[in-house]
Amino acid sequence: MKQLHIPILIFASIVALPAQNYRNDSSKSKASTITKSIPQRKRIDTVKIELCNSPKTINPAAQIVILKEKEPASNFASILPLISTLTGLVVGFFLNRFYEWYSNRKKIKKSGKRWKIELKTLEEPIKHQISSIEDFKLSVAKREWSYDPLDLMTTINSERFSSLDKNDLMDYLENKTKFPWYKQLFSSEDRIQEQYNKAAKISNHIHGFIDVLSHNFQHLNNKWDEFQDGISATSKKLNQDLDTLNNHINSLKYLIANDTQKLYTNEQYKPFFDLYFRFISHLNQNPNYNMHRMRVDFLDPAMMELGKLTKDNRILQTASSISILYTDLRAVNSEKDYVLDNMTELISRYNKSLDALAKIMEKFDEKIIS
Repeated sequence: MKQLHIPILIFASIVALPAQNYRNDSSKSKASTITKSIPQRKRIDTVKIELCNSPKTINPAAQIVILKEKEPASNFASILPLISTLTGLVVGFFLNRFYEWYSNRKKIKKSGKRWKIELKTLEEPIKHQISSIEDFKLSVAKREWSYDPLDLMTTINSERFSSLDKNDLMDYLENKTKFPWYKQLFSSEDRIQEQYNKAAKISNHIHGFIDVLSHNFQHLNNKWDEFQDGISATSKKLNQDLDTLNNHINSLKYLIANDTQKLYTNEQYKPFFDLYFRFISHLNQNPNYNMHRMRVDFLDPAMMELGKLTKDNRILQTASSISILYTDLRAVNSEKDYVLDNMTELISRYNKSLDALAKIMEKFDEKIIS
């Protein structure tokens, strides 16, 4: 803005220069039209002219002196340079103010347009986030051991708005809601304040929308991390308890092979051991085995077979290990139930955000003055 003052001073100097030249030229013209005030010397060859009816001869060598009255000085010519200088300063001041007004208005429009674009571009990422959550939810609900990953749309967090100035948004909205200057002259202060409050309300609505969107994204990210950690921990414990069951069954098999009490025949123990080793063999041959089926494929039948051997106390450790595996599976299912509830809630929140975004864009597109 300071650079604008230099051309203004140059402009003022150029305006003042013709006036100064005019003053000098007028002074010169006056000097040229006034004869030199030279004291008249008495010459012997001077001829006195008298009007008469008959012409008289004049000596050609005689010098004739004509006196011209001095013109009075013009007051306007003396103040013209001052008027020109003041005019240049006034014009420069208003040009400077106009440039500031125009630059500020251009900046406000540019900032408002950027806010509008950033908000408008949120619509598709929000829709994609909803679609990703729904796909993930369906995958988890199938109760497969593996599930589809959840895509996180990082473009819907609030970081994209960190480079935008909130004051610029308020100026843009205030410019849209306030009355034209000719109406403001006849509007009461209460009416003008009411229009300002409208702009402030819309601004707060936009910032509230951004905060909610950022909170939902952070909440989604946290729940995804919690689910990943929970599934990892429960799956790890399930595998550890499955190894413990394997050790207990091998110990039980050894004790029965060297049994001296003969509480049950080997044929009575055989269905349980056949069931277990068949399950372990199937598990080893299928790395993508759905552990949710372990209850149907092994745990329930195994408990039924052990129920036929209640007189043998040596089966207690094995039965206890099987009970722990039931608990591990319930923990895995609980993690999935918990994340399904959270995903359902987040889908509802994002749908509300879409509705709120549509209303915000309507405010940007319409003239808000009423």
